[in-house]
Amino acid sequence: MIRFRATVPLWLLLFATTVAQPQTISDGHRSVTFSEEVPRDRTGYDSPWQFSHAIRAGDYVYLSGMVLGVPPHYDKPMGAEAFKARAEDLFRYMQRYARSAGAELSGIVKINTFHVENPELTPLDKTEQARLIAEVKKAYVPEPHPAWTAVGTTGLFPANGLVEIEVVIYAPQQAAQPDDDQE
Repeated sequence: MIRFRATVPLWLLLFATTVAQPQTISDGHRSVTFSEEVPRDRTGYDSPWQFSHAIRAGDYVYLSGMVLGVPPHYDKPMGAEAFKARAEDLFRYMQRYARSAGAELSGIVKINTFHVENPELTPLDKTEQARLIAEVKKAYVPEPHPAWTAVGTTGLFPANGLVEIEVVIYAPQQAAQPDDDQE
């Protein structure tokens, strides 16, 4: 009888044991979930501000505001093309955060955006910023359009921020299925 011995490279064993399992923190009414896609140390949960990136409360998911800012390496004001590319990145991050809470951006029911006009950072005014965000939003949020409040402000945190976007998503929880074996 021939025996085969399977060998697994050490790096594969190390990787397999270090893949993060989803972790959920819940008080029975609200829950936050961290995963390989959204690791706890890449959110503000343990920061001095102690906030959740995405928190589920019943059938709704609330995403904390995410800031579209001018990268530190930019040495000139950000134009429309670069702004739109940054907005696309932001929506991809928001989608990742939404999915960590069992939601999709297609379920957005409310958007709040906060806009800064700062010619040192961008020549785009608030209206042009909102128009570009709306173009990107179309790829993620189908009709009917969600409610949207856009606010002008004098500054964001961090100081290089141009727009902050926060959303509320309707994402019904899956109803528990009755166990057929129990009577």
